Amino acid sequence: MSIASRPNRRPIRVLMYTAYFDPEYSGAALQALTLARELRLRGHHVEFVTNRWPGLDRTGEVEGFPVWRLETGRWRKHREFRLWFDLARHVWRRRHDFDILHSHGAYYTHAFIGPLGRMTGLKTLVKASLANDDLQDLDRPVIGWLHRLMLRRIDAYVAISQDLVQEFHAGGLAREKIHHLPNGVDTERFHPCSPDQRQSLRTRLGLPVDQPVMLYVGVLDQRKNIEWLAEQWVAHAAFGTRGLLLAVGPQSREDPDGILRGHLATLGRAHPDRFKLCDFTTDIRQYYQCADALILPSLKEGLPNVVLEAMACGLPCVAARASGSRELILNGETGYTYAHGDVDQMAEAVRSCLSPEGGRMGLKARELARARYSIQTITDRYEDLYRQLLDQATWR
Repeated sequence: MSIASRPNRRPIRVLMYTAYFDPEYSGAALQALTLARELRLRGHHVEFVTNRWPGLDRTGEVEGFPVWRLETGRWRKHREFRLWFDLARHVWRRRHDFDILHSHGAYYTHAFIGPLGRMTGLKTLVKASLANDDLQDLDRPVIGWLHRLMLRRIDAYVAISQDLVQEFHAGGLAREKIHHLPNGVDTERFHPCSPDQRQSLRTRLGLPVDQPVMLYVGVLDQRKNIEWLAEQWVAHAAFGTRGLLLAVGPQSREDPDGILRGHLATLGRAHPDRFKLCDFTTDIRQYYQCADALILPSLKEGLPNVVLEAMACGLPCVAARASGSRELILNGETGYTYAHGDVDQMAEAVRSCLSPEGGRMGLKARELARARYSIQTITDRYEDLYRQLLDQATWR
């Protein structure tokens, strides 16, 4: 439904919580910010609360959105108690300024918004962003019991993939509260460019203009499996494609000494015609627009933003069969998925996506991104869900 045709109702006031937020890199936070931008365009009010990491001020502003950073505690165990206290204090003081508490994460620490919402009279929503991760604590004897207890006090659960829908079900949570609502992508910001523009971008970025470019975008960590991919790409001479594997991403918080990043940089220096590592930039669109295809070898995912962004830019995608990637990529139509660790399957998928067939799949990927995953379509659904929750209560 277009903005013009939607009912003119009172703006919704949303307080979003995400553990990591700008300047800390987080896929969940980037998705939260994408949604917040669209909500603001529609006249709604959004603010953020996030964890306060070293070197960051207590308050701030990101793209015009107020940000309040919470203390996470200094104990070795149960640091969440300080976080919850700080969150409760902030929300209680501002309880008349918001209608919805929206957590981008359904972890044990995030589930506290359930009882907090009951205490303050606010409606609550948690979004599970990573399969086999957000809800894993439910299997633990004590933490799992408390996690489930708090989740049951939340008004709505958002699962961004069918796998996460099943995890909510398996956790014994009310089926009527579970909503399958995928991530969205700004298809106006992320779009294909002309061949001349692509060549110009490659020249500006120091990339070869006459060599196929397979792009990886994401954090440089073990879960994303980029080290394995880079080593296989070099060892198998780009699987006969002559292609350059271009990796763009920030150093992982799990790699504080930069050991993994250092290894990738060394590999790139040793094989500059096969692998190149670039620092992450907020202007990531330029890399999608100058690439021929995307590859994502992750061991675990939710519904990867990078696949959505690549599809919107008209790229065919190759990905390991992780949660979410299986839903986004239609084999033979918008790209291919492969079994984790299966080098032969991956090689075949790479060759197909870097062949003339890749152009056709890229066009189909762009069509699919616009039809199913545009941020306008996804925000329509969030607005409807917010209204549904608020219709259960009386406006203050």
